[in-house]
Amino acid sequence: MDLLFVSPFFILMYLACNHSARFQSVIGTGRVSFVDAAEERKAALHMEKQSQSLLEQRAERIVEKGIREDKIAGACVAVLHDQEQLLFRAYGMADKERQIPMRTDSIFRIFSMTKPVTAVVTMQLLEDGLLELSDPVSWYIPSFREKMVDADGKLVPANREIRIQDLLNMTSGIPYPDQWSVSQKKMGAFYDEINRRNDTAHPVDTQEFARRVGEDVPLMFQPGEKWFYGASADVLGAVLEKAADMPLDALYRKRVFQPLGMTDTDFYVPEEKRSRLAQLYQYVWDGSRGGLVVEPDPHLGMTDYRKKPAFFSAGAGLVSTLPDYLQFAAMLAGKGLHRASGVRLIGENTWRYLTTPQLNEAQKKWVDWDSLKGYSYGNLLRVLEDPLACMTNVPAGEFGWDGWTGPYFCVSPQDGTVLLYLIQTCGGSGSDVVRKLRAAVFGTV
Repeated sequence: MDLLFVSPFFILMYLACNHSARFQSVIGTGRVSFVDAAEERKAALHMEKQSQSLLEQRAERIVEKGIREDKIAGACVAVLHDQEQLLFRAYGMADKERQIPMRTDSIFRIFSMTKPVTAVVTMQLLEDGLLELSDPVSWYIPSFREKMVDADGKLVPANREIRIQDLLNMTSGIPYPDQWSVSQKKMGAFYDEINRRNDTAHPVDTQEFARRVGEDVPLMFQPGEKWFYGASADVLGAVLEKAADMPLDALYRKRVFQPLGMTDTDFYVPEEKRSRLAQLYQYVWDGSRGGLVVEPDPHLGMTDYRKKPAFFSAGAGLVSTLPDYLQFAAMLAGKGLHRASGVRLIGENTWRYLTTPQLNEAQKKWVDWDSLKGYSYGNLLRVLEDPLACMTNVPAGEFGWDGWTGPYFCVSPQDGTVLLYLIQTCGGSGSDVVRKLRAAVFGTV
């Protein structure tokens, strides 16, 4: 039998003519077809543009409604999906009274969205061998060595020392100021002193803050017994300074801000940037209608951001912008790697630990905020465990945090989605605006 000979020239010509084609079998028919890969890419790009357009429409409708209802003055919103930017917009006003429009480079007080930055720096020092999460806080702040606990108004000795992991998990018993317990009242008196001394020659600095909390403020409960949101991250900031032998602002700049190109993120706003600082508001309900009123600075022992503070609040002290904090969120979405620049801040195993819920069942019973239904907590981050309890279309594993002045961010590792929402309305991160925006984002990507 003669062999069929096929010219090499014919083979090359055939391949050249069909280089963009993909061979595809049609199951169950015995037929075959060629699908043009270029057309396939074109169709995918068209769908992506449609989704982007839909997302822009939905976000604009939700945010503008919040502005019309005077719940927010303005907002900056960004969305990433698989590291691709789908939304990056500013809406409304940065300052209603002075008629200053919101810009994408407007500067925001981010308050507790400082905490995830603190958590990442802690993990960096862990990787460098400068601390361990099981270390007692007293190794760095000696006044924490023999802590007392407020047991229904009676002070009793702590049954163990507070560890760094307790600070990260808000299971330390260290409160924020309030009027419900001896511990909270003591912390309130100390913050009043901090505020009084801010404009003197002897302000309270980061180390004095931690030392005095150790000396003067009893714990609300035995270490590790409960979850309670408080000033743990601020004490952790003093620990980081000791472990790294560096002031906290310099440490954050070296470890996070400079590697990620975050040029507008700091503990204060220098004079040349001050015109970009968004006005802070409070939403007030008078019984018949609600609206925004100007909220004066400062809060929680901080300055009014016009000068470099002595107390670097690792729990609430930072200001930032949409492009800056988006770089930080993108790094978290990249599992510690900032893919656009190739900069890795923490290893993937460390990232996995950072984003794993830390609370046991007894501690989780105290996570009783409406905004945290379905969530656990750990390493200064909320982590979604039960989307049904949260009544959300967001996948389990989503993590992030927000701030008292309204900023909010979340990262969904499952689908590579990042939502960053920046406003300046006290308590605004718990409003319907952010909930509706989040639902729209995860319903679109």
